[in-house]
Amino acid sequence: MTAHQRKNFWRIGEPGVWLAAAALGLTVAMILLFAGIISVNAMRHLLAPKLALITVRDGGTFLGVAQKNELAPEGGRRTQYKVANRELNNRADFRWLDDAAVAAITYPLAAALVERDGGGDFYGFLTGAEIAGETRNFAADFAGAVELWQTTLARVNPPIDRAQQKLAYLSETLRAGQLRQLRLQYAAHNARGRETAQKELDLLDAENAAIKQASVAELARLQALQAAADREIFIFQTAERQTVRLPIRAIARLTFPNALSFAGRQKYMAARAWTILSAMPREANTEGGVLPNILGTVILIFLMAISAFPFGVIAGIYLREYARDGALTRLIRIAVNNLAGIPSIVYGIFGLSFFIYGIGGTLDQILYPERVAAGITTFGTGGILWASLTLGLLTLPVVIVATEEALGAVPAEIRQGSLALGATRWQTLWRATLPMASPGILTGFILAIARAAGEVAPLMLTGVVKSAPAMPLDSIFPFAHLERKFMHLGFHIYDVGFQSPNVEAAKPLVYVTALLLLLLVFTLNVVAIKLRNYMRKKYAAHAL
Repeated sequence: MTAHQRKNFWRIGEPGVWLAAAALGLTVAMILLFAGIISVNAMRHLLAPKLALITVRDGGTFLGVAQKNELAPEGGRRTQYKVANRELNNRADFRWLDDAAVAAITYPLAAALVERDGGGDFYGFLTGAEIAGETRNFAADFAGAVELWQTTLARVNPPIDRAQQKLAYLSETLRAGQLRQLRLQYAAHNARGRETAQKELDLLDAENAAIKQASVAELARLQALQAAADREIFIFQTAERQTVRLPIRAIARLTFPNALSFAGRQKYMAARAWTILSAMPREANTEGGVLPNILGTVILIFLMAISAFPFGVIAGIYLREYARDGALTRLIRIAVNNLAGIPSIVYGIFGLSFFIYGIGGTLDQILYPERVAAGITTFGTGGILWASLTLGLLTLPVVIVATEEALGAVPAEIRQGSLALGATRWQTLWRATLPMASPGILTGFILAIARAAGEVAPLMLTGVVKSAPAMPLDSIFPFAHLERKFMHLGFHIYDVGFQSPNVEAAKPLVYVTALLLLLLVFTLNVVAIKLRNYMRKKYAAHAL
């Protein structure tokens, strides 16, 4: 390369182009690496494990699933095995074993993986069953064992489920009656309407007493059904020759992973994925599904969007199209830009003080004075409504700035041409300016969704909880209960990954939840981007 070529090489900015390309490539590589690590670890949680029968040189044996292998502190290498069977292993799920101490490793086809509703997983060999008072033995009849488990659950679970649903309905009815009773008692203390309130109170007392009696009878029936179901058991033998009897009703899934074919492994993976998406959590959220977390996250984002987007767009339109360029307008713009950089926990504190204690407490005083007198809060405590409004405030500056910039990018000739043709200022905004700015406005909406979906700190102060027995949406009138607390995918990652008593056992579910959160944000962004591109093409074609 000659001196003249070298001079031109730097003058035309070629190094800058290569530097920008390298930065882009590095960014894409980091994103792919990040998504790949999460995806690979999440998929490991869905795959059927291989149950190994490990024989130790000292003569002991145990069933386990190899988790990871590393250098031992004393030299050599060691392997971590998940051994399950907490009740037999001093509540320990894992065991470290030096590779030199292993005499033999086999993978018996008869090894059973039992996922339980409580107590963690169980590894053993199925030897028999006691069904309806009859004893049945199993000799490598894997399909028969799984079929027996499924048919037994199909027989004993529906009556129990119906009894639990009826008991929940009676409990909710009784709670509603008790709240109404509080209101009547509160009214009975007032001089006006005391006699009428007292008569209604007497009738309501009788109704509540009847509901309590029905609840007690239904609870006794439920306990009888559960006791009868618990007498139908599977008998297992551990690798250490211990006999364990497990109620079939307590088994969430029975699998013989070493005997699965390729199609069986795919079916197992699909079943595990469906369980995670559709089931309720169990074992302090470390096992089971994350359905309440998914619903809570989606409802939260939806409420945030309908609360922040319209107000942000309207505020941006006013600042760009109507507000005079004075000191006050400049001050407002500075304030909006500064609000975009405030830590999210500060918004959480504001939401707690303003929405919950301020607005929520006032609503309780106005709508439910009898509950306040009894120390019961309805809107004056954390809930998904206040959490969504807090996130709406957090994302509002992003939407305002994006709206202003999008409107400012519309050529002035568009406005001038519309006004010259006799259109009013409002017609120009509604028919010409705003449609052409809509792609840029939707870009701000995309950024707002992406930020709000991953925020956790403000939610911890405004309504998110580890476990919510009742979800914000259900089949009980009025169906949408926005005052209720909720669960969230982001908080689930924090809680299970860092606050769980058994973090190591919960780590796979943390990766699965993180992957679900990424997929949720990705899906919402793709929908918004598709809409933005459609709007861009539509109005670009109109402008030609």
